[in-house]
Amino acid sequence: MKKIVILFCVLGMTNIVLAEEAKLENDQTKPGKAVGEEITTAKPKKYSQALAQELLKASDDSMYPEYFKSTFTMVTHRKNKKDLKYTYLMHGKGSNTALMEITEPAREKGKKILLTKDNLWMYIPAVSRPIRLSRKQSFMGSAFSNEDLMNSTMADDYAPEIIDKKGELYLLSMKGKRRDVAYAKIEMWIHGKTKIPTAATYYGLSGKAIKKMEFSEIRKLAGKMRPAKMLMIDLLEAGASTEVLMKTLVKLKTVPDYMFDQTQLGR
Repeated sequence: MKKIVILFCVLGMTNIVLAEEAKLENDQTKPGKAVGEEITTAKPKKYSQALAQELLKASDDSMYPEYFKSTFTMVTHRKNKKDLKYTYLMHGKGSNTALMEITEPAREKGKKILLTKDNLWMYIPAVSRPIRLSRKQSFMGSAFSNEDLMNSTMADDYAPEIIDKKGELYLLSMKGKRRDVAYAKIEMWIHGKTKIPTAATYYGLSGKAIKKMEFSEIRKLAGKMRPAKMLMIDLLEAGASTEVLMKTLVKLKTVPDYMFDQTQLGR
C-alpha cells in the first residue's frame, strides 16, 4: 500500500513540473517575444538634459558677471589652530580668466594667483618666476581647491543631470568632463526660479564625499541677486572649514589683457 501511495505522489509531482514547463514555453513563444529572450524597457529620464544645462549655466551666471572686480575675505578654521585670514582683490574676464591678489595681511601682500584657460600660476614677490599650480591643490591652505575659487563656470568642466527635485530645488549630479578637474563628481542643489545654488557636495575618485558647500546671504551685487557667502566644510578633517564673504562686486565693461599676462605679474 505504501508503495502505491508513493508512486501516486511521484506521478503527481511529475505532472506539476510538466505543466509548469508547458506554461513557460507557451509564454516564451507569444508574439513579440522569442524563446529565451529577455525583454527590458529603459526608464525614460524624468527631466531633460536641456533643463539640466540651463540650470547649471544660470547658476554659473549667478556667481559673477562676465567682466568684474571684486573684494572678498577668506577665513579658514581648523581645530587647535589659529585662523587663517586673507583679503583679496579679484579681476575676472570671461569664463576662465581671473587674477587674484592678496591685499591683507601685510606679510602676504603682493602674492598673486592667475588663471588663464586651464593653467594656474602663483606669483610670489621673492621668487623670480611664477609657480605653476594644480587645479586640485588647496587654495592658500583653505578647504577650497584652486578650481573652486578661480573657475566661475562649472558648465565648461562638468556634465549635469537632474536626479531629484524637492519643491523649487533641483538636485544636479555633475560628472567631470576631463581628468584634470578637481572633483570626479559634484551634486548641487539649485533653486529653479532664482537659479541660485544653495548647497553642494563634492566627491573624489573613490566616490567618497570629501567636501560640502553652503551658499547663503543672498543679496544684490552688480545688479543681480547673488550668494555673498560661501562656506566650504572639509569632510575628511573634523572641524575644518573655510568661509568666503564677498564684500564688493562691480560689473565692468572690460578688463585689459595685460592683467592676465603671466610675464607681467611682477609689475
